[in-house]
Amino acid sequence: MRGLLALLLPAALIGAAPARGQSVVTSAGPAAVSVTLYRAPNRGANKAIDRDAPQGFALITETRTITIPAGRATIRFEGVAGNIFPESAIVSGLPSSVREKNLDAALLSPRSLYDRALGRRVMLRRTDKATGKVSEEQAVIRSSATGAAIIQTGSGFEALRCSGMPETLVYDDVPAGLSAKPSLSVETDSAQAVRVTITLSYLAGGFDWQADYVVRMAADGRHADLFAWVTLASSDVTSFANAATQVVAGKLNRESQPEFGNYGESVLSLKCWPDPDYGARDLAFVGAPPPPPPPAPAMMMEARAMNIVLTGVAVRKAVQEELGDLKLYRITDRVTVASKAQKQVAMLSQPSVPLATVYVTEISGDHADGPVLTLRGKNRKEAGLGLPLPAGQVAVFDDAGQRPILIGESSTDDKAVGEDVEFKLDATPTVRAELTPVARTRLATQYRLVVTNAHPWPIAYEAKIAPDAAVISAVSSRLGKRDGKLIWATTVPANGTARLAYSRTTPR
Repeated sequence: MRGLLALLLPAALIGAAPARGQSVVTSAGPAAVSVTLYRAPNRGANKAIDRDAPQGFALITETRTITIPAGRATIRFEGVAGNIFPESAIVSGLPSSVREKNLDAALLSPRSLYDRALGRRVMLRRTDKATGKVSEEQAVIRSSATGAAIIQTGSGFEALRCSGMPETLVYDDVPAGLSAKPSLSVETDSAQAVRVTITLSYLAGGFDWQADYVVRMAADGRHADLFAWVTLASSDVTSFANAATQVVAGKLNRESQPEFGNYGESVLSLKCWPDPDYGARDLAFVGAPPPPPPPAPAMMMEARAMNIVLTGVAVRKAVQEELGDLKLYRITDRVTVASKAQKQVAMLSQPSVPLATVYVTEISGDHADGPVLTLRGKNRKEAGLGLPLPAGQVAVFDDAGQRPILIGESSTDDKAVGEDVEFKLDATPTVRAELTPVARTRLATQYRLVVTNAHPWPIAYEAKIAPDAAVISAVSSRLGKRDGKLIWATTVPANGTARLAYSRTTPR
């Protein structure tokens, strides 16, 4: 079949080794690769990426040139994502003479290595906690990787890791059919040898991205320089070097959310006691020394810091494009989406964006929150923006003696062109709002809201009264309405106060 060929993975073919006499052609890696990252669908804008287990996914498209030999052959594509969803793979560019296609995602992992070693001899290495002495003896694996690990030694049958000592299984080789690199395979039966350039596309889990905004307020307090990073995250074992990289903002309609490819199947978790140190000793080979001691805290901090890569602002930026109801941001230069790392590239830089400073109180019934410092702007071209802004976290800085000082953190949802943009910071003690019931009847309560400003300058203030079944009347000042809430907007003078009186009547 010409064109796109959807490759579905039959369960019986997972890990199948090539038939005897069948040619095996290995494509070590792609000539070019494109990575499109989608955000974790259930992660809110105020939550950071789960660095250990990102919950988004990526669409990866690779271009490879391969030689298909005459007769039956297995074409192995090495270097695909370890968290691949095999059932999503699509191959285009194969000639019509290819008759049979299968996928093989059997990777070398602690679990697969243990399963393939069933009935084989291995070396059992134990370390005495008191003396540090290491001892080894031969053992035979007698159970699968589900449940307890049963091994047979010269002393009889026992469960691995139930002796109270750190234990490791040492294997002398890799069983046939396992690949040290994440791989896909296609079985072909071609009448003649042919060299083709194919495109391999698939989905993979374990990726995520978010926008991170930096707002630097100007000295006049009414403008700010707005800068945004795109943070790319990958927990995959494969790095994608010099990839054409895109990120997609918006929420996809996903009917099902599969697990991360074979990630869950690669973990070997066999314990008698909840000792987290055991999980790091699942896999060893002959000649490997005992595990090294854990690094010092300072070294661990340095190692974590090395995983975050900052890319120069002047080098890479993101260009926004339309993708149906979604927004796609294409990074202009190629980016290496590194394995188990985060990277930041510049998305936008907008100088002197008008931002109004407003103190906002949320009122619900008898309760009034403390006034929250809010930076508010309009996402319009004439207001200095006019760009779709993806959801993300916000850090706000102010200049103090020509040195930026962090004054608050916030978050923002996806904002389309034309929408209002708000960065809500913390409540401040310099502006206070007190809501007091001054009179009550059976159905009505009269309230007085007093706002005090301790700043030596006037401030803009808003009170938002949440809607409910009660009727607001006898208001001392005019109220507006926005987003279904009643709004009292006023200016509180320097070192002064402002008051609002109103009645709240509950219907019979």
